[in-house]
Order: sequence, then C-alpha cells, then structure tokens
Amino acid sequence: MKKPLLLLLGILPVLTLAQRTYTISDFSTTYKATIEIEHGFEKNDFKKGSFSIVNNTTNKQVLFIESDELIIETEDNTEDNTNAVLLPYDRQNFLIFQDFNFDGLEDVAFMDGRNSCYGGPSYQIYLQEHQTFVHSPEFTRLSYEYCGMFQIAEKTKTIHTMTKSGCCWHQFSEFKVQDNKPIAVKISEESMNPNGMLLDYVEKVRVNNQMVETKYSTLPDSGFDIQTIFSFQFKNGKKMSLVHAFSNQLYYIFTDKENKVELFYDEDFIYHKDKNTLTFTRKNTSYQISDTGITVLTPSKNIPMNADAETIEGELTSVLRLTLENMRVE
Repeated sequence: MKKPLLLLLGILPVLTLAQRTYTISDFSTTYKATIEIEHGFEKNDFKKGSFSIVNNTTNKQVLFIESDELIIETEDNTEDNTNAVLLPYDRQNFLIFQDFNFDGLEDVAFMDGRNSCYGGPSYQIYLQEHQTFVHSPEFTRLSYEYCGMFQIAEKTKTIHTMTKSGCCWHQFSEFKVQDNKPIAVKISEESMNPNGMLLDYVEKVRVNNQMVETKYSTLPDSGFDIQTIFSFQFKNGKKMSLVHAFSNQLYYIFTDKENKVELFYDEDFIYHKDKNTLTFTRKNTSYQISDTGITVLTPSKNIPMNADAETIEGELTSVLRLTLENMRVE
C-alpha cells in the first residue's frame, strides 16, 4: 500500500527559470503526472504551483490542479540548471494514487495544505470514473476532519481514520463504501475519566443502518502513581482490585472477564482489625472484603463470593501500611 508522505524536494539551487517541472514516475501504467513549482521556493515552504495527470495512451490531460500550498523536498543538490527533474513516486507524498472506493480503479489524492487536526496534511480526493477523475467531497472530508490522510485496509475493504483532542481523548473510526461514499460502520472513543483512574470508552456500531452505542470503562494496566495492592479473580473470570493512587486514596474496582468496570468505589472504607476485613457501603448494600473473597450484604440476604485461591495477589493487610485519607481503622 502506498503511504502518504509530504511532497518532499530538498535544497535546490537558485534558478534563473520562471518555474521548475517535476515528473512523477512509476505510479501508474496508465497515467503520468507532472508538477510545476514557481521559481524562488525554499525547502519546506508552501509555494504556488500546479500538477496535472495525463493519459499515457491518448496524451489527454485528465486532471489539472493549481495550488498555493505545495511542499517539495528532494535530495537533488545538483547545480544543473535544467528545469526538468524526475521524481520517483516513492519519494513524495504530495500525490497519492490508490483505489480508495474499492472499485478496482486507482484514484487520486493531492495534498492541498495542512488543514487536518493539529496542522496535519490534508488532501483533495478525486475518484476515477470513465478514464477521468471526479472530485469527491465525502472522501475529501475524511482527510480534513481527522488527523491526516485516512488509511486503506484492502483485505476488509474498509477505511480507517483517527482524531484526537489533547492527550486524553482519541477517536478511531472505520468506514465502508456505499454508493461511492464512505459510511461510518464503527466509531470508538477513548478518554480519561474525571476521576483520573479509569479509561472511558464509547463504541458505536452500525446495525440495520443505525448506530448502536455502548459505553464502558476499564482500569489501565499501568499508570502514573497507580498501584494495585490486593486483587483476586473468581471462577467466572471477574476480578476485584484494591488500588492505591494519588498518594493517599484507596479505590475498589470490580471488573468483568473483559476488564470492563462493573463497580467503582472511592469514598469511605473501614478496616476491621479483629476480623481482617475491609468494608464499604454503597446505597443499601455493604461489601465486606477478606483474604479469601467478598461478602455482599443486602437488606434481604448475604451473598458470599469466594475468590479463586490461585489468583490472589498481594495481602489485604497492606492497607495498614499506607496513609489513606478515605479509610479509617477500627
């Protein structure tokens, strides 16, 4: 798969010519492309120019684009003052020639600036139809509204994008092509929970032409100033963890076999020395944690939950060696 790069063209000598022409080779057996850059550009600067695609057989121009935002860089340090330079396709990413809509015909994307997220490259997309190229606003939007050029998965015939906001929110989307347009079939969002402990997820999956939403949270495998001090699993794969974080806080986290959080508690705990148990109450239910499991006490019954002994890690008494603001000892 061709990877989008940034039309890179190194430090070139000052030319007396009005423009310099680059021919992009080896990107198609059917077409050839040329780029013309106005005289006076410098490395990594946006400059005015144009590019065109011509049919090799008919010599007919099938696409012509003018732009004020071309970036060129090569290793061409020659002092030759010729205005024609051959630019191998694999040494640029101003032009991407690839089948975007999975119809068997290669399409064209050209870089028109840095208009995607965080100043990333953006592209105008043209789909090949009847030996010409037609602009696609829908495909173009994918390169503007996300971070850089979208990625193609040829085996699954899907398109993938990513966008983010700061360090703590990311979105990954998957698209299928319907009626020559990309349609989102799955969207996954990941963000840090306000409690600073959990990762929150929102997943949307297209079912019967409607997006069905699922929300859940997980406990990261590791994190800054986060330490699991006591944990065990149950025969059904569910897990209880006591976590020490942010210097002086204790957290109870109960997850299912897929590591999705079913219960998160961070308020008041009581450690009973005589019984070696840790308890907390949430609404009208109390939870009593021991070395061997959990007893859930409801107004109508008590429910014992025995831990799988082989999965026990740490010791419950470890909480006594910590200074915890949200735990008292009795």
